[in-house]
Parts: sequence; C-alpha cells; structure tokens
Amino acid sequence: MLNLKELNWIKIAKTLIVMFISLFIFYLLIDQVIMPAYTRHGQAIEVPDLTNLMYEDAREVLSRIDLQIVEEMKKFDTSNEFPIGVVMAQNPKPGSTVKKSRRIYVIVSKGEPTIEMPKLIGESERNAIFIIKNLGLVLREVYYVTSDTSNNPHIGKVINQSIPVGREVKIGTLVDIIVISEARQFIVPDVIGRNLMDAKKVIIQAGLTIGEIYYQDDPDLLPETVIDQTPKVDEKVSRGDTLHLWVSKLPDKR
Repeated sequence: MLNLKELNWIKIAKTLIVMFISLFIFYLLIDQVIMPAYTRHGQAIEVPDLTNLMYEDAREVLSRIDLQIVEEMKKFDTSNEFPIGVVMAQNPKPGSTVKKSRRIYVIVSKGEPTIEMPKLIGESERNAIFIIKNLGLVLREVYYVTSDTSNNPHIGKVINQSIPVGREVKIGTLVDIIVISEARQFIVPDVIGRNLMDAKKVIIQAGLTIGEIYYQDDPDLLPETVIDQTPKVDEKVSRGDTLHLWVSKLPDKR
C-alpha cells in the first residue's frame, strides 16, 4: 500500500496534469477562436472606385464588403462627363483602407447645369444681347424686320426669340432673336434724260434695284437714253425697291 507521502505526490501530479491540459485548451481557444475573430473585426478593407457608377450600384458594391454609402451632396457637372445620378467623387478615395462598417461619402451628379430661358421680347437689342451672354448662352443670329411706320414704339426692340420663355436650357445653348428696325424711306432719283449706264449707277447708289428695261423707238434721242421711269421722281420707297426704265432706241429700218 502507498503511504501518505506517496498519495500526496500523486494528487499533486494529477493537479499539475489537469492544469497543463487546461492551459493548453485555453491556448488553443485564444489561438484558434478569439484571436482570429478579433483580427477579422479590425481587418482593413480596400475602398473600391465608385466614380462613374450610378448611386444605387455604388451602394450595392459597398454593401457586399460591409461598407456604407452616404450621399454628401448633389452637384452640377460643368465638365459634361457625369450623367444625372452618377457618382462624381468619393471620400475616402479609391484604394484607401478602412475598417468594417466605415461610411463612404459620395458626390452625385445633377447633370449639366441648366437655366430657365429668360424673356427677351420687349428688351432692346443691346439689353437682350447682354442678357444672353451674361447667362452663358450664345447669340447665334439677329434677324431684322422693317417696321411699316417710322414712329413704331417697338423699333429697336426684340419681337421674338427662338427659345420660349421658361424652357430649361443648357449653358452654351444657341439663341436667335428678331428685332424690329426703323423703316428707312428713300426718294426716287430722277434718271430721265440720262444714258442707261449712268442711270443704273444712280439707281444703285440710291439703294434701289434695277428692274425691267423697256425699249421704244425715238428718232429724236440718242440710243439708250432714259425716256421714263416708275416709280416716278421724288416718290418715297424703301431700300431695295425696284425701278423700271423705258429707254430709247433707233427705229428699225425696213
């Protein structure tokens, strides 16, 4: 039989073995379970590039890797590179490393800047041109319509515009305007008695147009002398109106 001293040593040995096994199990628990879990919890995640993705698509990409998306603001795209609803920029930047559940802030495109087409009708030509350029629009053409009377109160003002008032247009849009101009009156010159060549010069210099030329026999005048004209001398006409002439010629000899 074992004596008391030997029994005590056996008890101590058993206690040491139990402690060793307990410590070993504890070590395995830390090494295989606790530490991996802790490491994964603080593990760095690389931020993907979200630019040029639709906002909802960017949200889906981040949700797959346990990151959150936050729309920081919407912004007009003056470069015309990003359609409406597309991510223009992000913070943190692509390639950065962050922890799980980190928020990624994005700026979303509102598309190209637009403005409301202003009312140009009733403005003077000068003011209308200033308004167009000041808003970032482009004046393409100014068309002029001559007034029927010289005392028209709308002379010099815009009477029509190519884009309706209130329509949303992009910066740089081309705009045409129609302006009513003063009716300029011209006095019909007297070319009767002049030779045809001189008469044509006088008519052109007067701002008129040479019309039909009718020849008629007149033995008393040199050939190609102006006999008559219409409109008559001193009548009032507008620029470009036509002047018809009757010119002499020698009678046919038979």
